[in-house]
Amino acid sequence: MPISSFPKSAGLYVHVPFCRHKCAYCDFFSITDHGLIAAFLNALRLEAGLTLTMKGPGFDTIYIGGGTPSVLNEKQIFEIIDILYCSLDICTHNEITVEVNPESARPDWLKAARQAGINRISIGVQSFNDKALTFLGRIHDVRQAVESYKAARKVGFSNIGLDIIYGLPGQNRTELERDLNQAVALEPDHISCYMLTIEPGTPLAAFLDKKRFRPLSESKLSDMFLTVSDVLTRHGYLHYEISNYARTRETRSLHNMKYWRRLPYIGLGPSAHSFIRSRERYWNVKNVETYVDRLSAGCSPRLSGETLSVRQQMMETVLLGLRMAEGLEIADFKRAFGVDFQALFAPVLSDYETSGMLSLSGGCCRLSPRGMLFHETIAADLAALI
Repeated sequence: MPISSFPKSAGLYVHVPFCRHKCAYCDFFSITDHGLIAAFLNALRLEAGLTLTMKGPGFDTIYIGGGTPSVLNEKQIFEIIDILYCSLDICTHNEITVEVNPESARPDWLKAARQAGINRISIGVQSFNDKALTFLGRIHDVRQAVESYKAARKVGFSNIGLDIIYGLPGQNRTELERDLNQAVALEPDHISCYMLTIEPGTPLAAFLDKKRFRPLSESKLSDMFLTVSDVLTRHGYLHYEISNYARTRETRSLHNMKYWRRLPYIGLGPSAHSFIRSRERYWNVKNVETYVDRLSAGCSPRLSGETLSVRQQMMETVLLGLRMAEGLEIADFKRAFGVDFQALFAPVLSDYETSGMLSLSGGCCRLSPRGMLFHETIAADLAALI
């Protein structure tokens, strides 16, 4: 599956499909059988060598996610970095992120990750409330969350992100503000705040079916979204994407911005997705043993793919572009599709601009914080005109 040239530097995602424990809300692919780690790493080396023949500027962002990459030992995290540098064209100046969970982000592990060249870390704190952590099925406590953050700083990480989940059943505004203030007090460089979603097939969905809890109302969730934005921006964080806040423009997630800007990225590992040439998407098998067996036999781990129509590309451009606070560049839309953005979407743009949900200025279409609350509705109304 050789890939020719990319117009810009590409992103590289590595899916580490192992966890110590499956959280109640999580629908990402992962397993708890760590006996397959060695075979996975061997297969990853084969995929990196088999899949990618790069010409051009190479990869300038790497994101190692999961799963829980910090369940790997120190030698194994070094091995992943070695696989990537030996097989692929990695840019000299890059952003390399790894996700960790507090209970497995030991000081020695964090030191090894830093020595391996990883320069950005995302810690899955989720909450600074032990009761909330228990509800979510997390196996760390608040003390471990704080200790993992301090350990990451101590070993030299200068770009640290924290993940927070809000909108939990029974949560009120005071509790949310307490969570946010505890996060801010640590002075992280990035904070991701995700509204709790109950995905089909998860333990949390089963608990809901059995009426073990009552979800928050839409009005309370809306108030919480605006509370998050208000609290974090008052503390100086840039609300640069619906769920993401950065202390400076330099500490935004450059890798994730590739997704929202529809720039090319390649995914390695079971269930990983790739996106190339602005229109082609494919994804790997969602099974570790099948992934290993296919690569061991010299075959591709690709499960399926699709080529987006022009209409689908336009819809994605609107949907993803409006996620970012900087918005969607109107001239770029015209260059990409030969269509006048404002003329095409005039009926919808006018209504939402009048209501203060979006603005058209500086050559961009962007949502206000309140507009971000209705991002999917606004994007769907625009897409209906394509």
